[in-house]
Amino acid sequence: MLLGEPSPSLAKINAMNMVKLESKIAQLIIEQKLVSERLEKLKARDPQPEEQIARTRYQLDRLAVLETATRQRLSDKEKRKAAWEAKQAERF
Repeated sequence: MLLGEPSPSLAKINAMNMVKLESKIAQLIIEQKLVSERLEKLKARDPQPEEQIARTRYQLDRLAVLETATRQRLSDKEKRKAAWEAKQAERF
């Protein structure tokens, strides 16, 4: 669940390896920048389209939550990898 909705994106993130997670974080940052620019353009219009602004804000919030989830998943994987490497070093 992501912001109260089922999220196929989270399922995909959970299946990614560390390289793909890093790539996904970079992609999400770029998407957030583009959506932020779109939001600013919508706000600059004279009759502000409130519905479009609300949808764009929601999309921006969703991207931010996905980025946070991806960073957390990457952090967890890095910790597990470090623990595994430490365990392997003790064996030899």
